Amino acid sequence: MPRLLMSRVPVAAALALAAATWTALPAHAQVPCMNEVNAARAPVETTGKAVKAAIDAKKGPDEICSRLKTFTAAEAKFIKYLEDNASWCGFPPDALTQVKQSHAHSLKLRGQACKVAAAPRALPTGPGLADALGTNRPVAAPGGSKPSGIFGTLSGNSLQQ
Repeated sequence: MPRLLMSRVPVAAALALAAATWTALPAHAQVPCMNEVNAARAPVETTGKAVKAAIDAKKGPDEICSRLKTFTAAEAKFIKYLEDNASWCGFPPDALTQVKQSHAHSLKLRGQACKVAAAPRALPTGPGLADALGTNRPVAAPGGSKPSGIFGTLSGNSLQQ
């Protein structure tokens, strides 16, 4: 799952490319555009950090799947905003392509995580530790006596043997 974090690199590169383009715009067009894009991007960043936190905390696949669903939905809204306002904002087509590729990768990762989350969880069927070590579970001591105190062992008191 740590590979999920690598999927954010194209988004950062696309936004850096877009920022370089926006600096070439006149000052009166740059301010509203940047404010709008930052407002549209904020949910993507917030949900992306939530996904990263879930992965870092080694949350279960159900939790990661849920957070990835939220993240990909926020990404889709951001892409729609960029497409709708590309001409007004001067967003470069190459950057939009990179954001879409990153979103496709996020969707793929979401599918993998949700597939793992939906899979039934089975107990291991192979040999247990006792089988691997060649031991068996201890048999209860004759007479039903239970080990007690500091000298008690699995088969009774070691001083009495």
